[in-house]
Amino acid sequence: MNKKRPYIIQFVCILTLLIVIMMQGFTHVVKMKPLKGYVNEEIKPVALSFKTYYDGSYQNYLTKNAKDNTGFREFFIRNYNQVAYSCFGKSTNNNIVEGIDHELYLKMYLNDVTGVSLKQYYADTEEAKASALENVEETLRLIDTLQQHGTNFLFVFAPSKTLVYPEKMPKYYRERMADFSLQEYYIELFKEKGIPHIDFLNYFRSIKDTAAYPLYTRTGTHWAQSTIPMVMDSIFRKMEEVTHCKLPSVKVDSLNLTTDYPVMDAELEINMNLLFPFPKPTLPCPIISLTDTGSDPQLNLLVVGDSYADQLIYSKFIKAFHHWHYWKYNRELYSSQPYFNGKRLKTTYDADEMLKESDLVLVICTAPMCYSFMFGFAETAQDLYQKDGATEEEKIQMTIESIRANEAWMKAIEEQAKERGISVEENLRKNAIYVIKAERLKRNNEE
Repeated sequence: MNKKRPYIIQFVCILTLLIVIMMQGFTHVVKMKPLKGYVNEEIKPVALSFKTYYDGSYQNYLTKNAKDNTGFREFFIRNYNQVAYSCFGKSTNNNIVEGIDHELYLKMYLNDVTGVSLKQYYADTEEAKASALENVEETLRLIDTLQQHGTNFLFVFAPSKTLVYPEKMPKYYRERMADFSLQEYYIELFKEKGIPHIDFLNYFRSIKDTAAYPLYTRTGTHWAQSTIPMVMDSIFRKMEEVTHCKLPSVKVDSLNLTTDYPVMDAELEINMNLLFPFPKPTLPCPIISLTDTGSDPQLNLLVVGDSYADQLIYSKFIKAFHHWHYWKYNRELYSSQPYFNGKRLKTTYDADEMLKESDLVLVICTAPMCYSFMFGFAETAQDLYQKDGATEEEKIQMTIESIRANEAWMKAIEEQAKERGISVEENLRKNAIYVIKAERLKRNNEE
């Protein structure tokens, strides 16, 4: 009897553990820290039927649902990732690569400096140069169009960690660095053509050895929070030169030295989903204020950019402007007018009004994004200026096309037409007119 007791205790312990995990899966009573990074859309419930059972879709749904709702799933994944990293030096996130002194790099930027991205977009360097020259000529045409409508233009070349700190990359990537950099070629062309711009890449390179603090954190991929006051003030000064309007100065009220980094300074570590945090050196997370605001009327700003623009949009930088709109990747909308936040650019009726009211267009782009130069903003701007002169009927037709391009919206229109007993085309037109009127009313109320 005594010989069986250890097995009984073991069985009870295992059974208890399984029951606890199962109960957590059903109730989620213990709040777990969410996993970070790319998440697949939650799969739609599949009803049990002969068809779904026979084709395996019901079984796939049950398997996926059980996996996503396993109790303490977040802990088990973080524990697995920690073991892989601590014992074998491996990151389970294939987009993150560790370099010298635990410096983390995003794979997208490594592909840029090693020429992998170039081969994906162009046949060779000469084709890339020809495309860049064509894009610069298009930028000159865009600037001319903007100036005709009273809008100025400024381009910011955001630096990347791989081009500022290549010496910290893994040996494999250092040995494969390409001789040609598309971003550096664009910088040469912008200088040659006299296009208003700020070259932060070469400036960061020139100060990296004398700067009091690293320009990039080990655990981040964007410029460190400690550089933001300098970046903001540099952009303000260049804006003054371009617009001939007075803009504020940036004052650092406190360095706010900390090891508790903001998200952007620790984003790569966060996306590795480890159990234990990296040891971090103390770095500034400056507390700033805007001074010398003066009495000049504030500018209306339109920002078109990648994730490097986020640190400015979600800071006091944006307080220097009257109205501001942010077209992230020339696709997602964020604005000082909350109605637009989260909307898609192509389905927003008032996008032409945003462009027309802007005194300055600020484009912010880092190296890998040069392959999709300005995210198609030049074409978008030209289309919107054409739309600005459209008749009411033309605006209705453009709104109808936007609705047709949205599959879910179009399906709702068809169902609504059936309920109302009218044709789909008639209901489509009614909805387009309603959208135009509703957006006008909403905009007028906010103003």
